[in-house]
Amino acid sequence: MSPPPPDRTPRKLTDMSELKALTHPIRLRLLYALRANKSMTATQLGDLVDESPASVSYHLRKLAEHGFVKEVENGTDKRQRWWSEANENGFSWSENDFSNSPESLQVAKASKNSWLAHQWSRLSDFDRTSESWGPEWIAAAFSSDDVLRLTAEETEAMGKEMLAVVDKWRRHGENATSGEREHVMVLMHGFPTTP
Repeated sequence: MSPPPPDRTPRKLTDMSELKALTHPIRLRLLYALRANKSMTATQLGDLVDESPASVSYHLRKLAEHGFVKEVENGTDKRQRWWSEANENGFSWSENDFSNSPESLQVAKASKNSWLAHQWSRLSDFDRTSESWGPEWIAAAFSSDDVLRLTAEETEAMGKEMLAVVDKWRRHGENATSGEREHVMVLMHGFPTTP
């Protein structure tokens, strides 16, 4: 996982138990839901991810044990527990941080595979239901790929530049008040490959 732009400091993951907590698909869906909606109850999250409130509560507690989510105050209803993402700047990790043993490296790879499966399932969901979003969103959605000749250092620099662009648009969306806005997922991957 790549670090965000310099003005955002992510939480660096270094413990194998943290990654294990992130390999469960329901937990990934909950994290994305809280990232998009700021704070929600287990019932609201259950409706959003099609899980029972009891199941959602269990997974929220597991995420909270590792500092990914937290309980928050909400003035509207004191009877329900409200949850939000614990670190708005996200988190980062690298397989290199877990290469000290075969087991920890295996957990790092499994966690990365879970994230990739989740991301690509979201893209497939959009492709399957694109007509329901209307012609404006179909035209606005984009996908691009290319094969570049770069060094490892240049690839890292390009990643930082791309993340800075995403961060600029994230801040814009948070502060804008006009226009019809939807949650837009942006997927970026840069990695060496054979031609």
